[in-house]
Amino acid sequence: KNENAGKNAEMLGLMVNDPNIAPEELRSIKNPALVIAGTNDMIKDSHTRLIHKNLPNSELAIIAGDHFIASKNPDSFNRRVAAFLEK
Repeated sequence: KNENAGKNAEMLGLMVNDPNIAPEELRSIKNPALVIAGTNDMIKDSHTRLIHKNLPNSELAIIAGDHFIASKNPDSFNRRVAAFLEK
């Protein structure tokens, strides 16, 4: 149990402090992608925008709320995801 807690903390640290994703890796993904973040997200805005900028077929959605917008702002989140999927 403690081992998992340590790994989870490490992953959270990477997500917040270091995107740990090479732009070249993102550029190779050709599928449509929706990059969603909250206005008060724990993920740095610059990291979110880096991901969006380097995914060649992506859309960016910034929704009011924090990192947990899917559960805290489900109406806005679901509308945005549905609009993306309908394309």
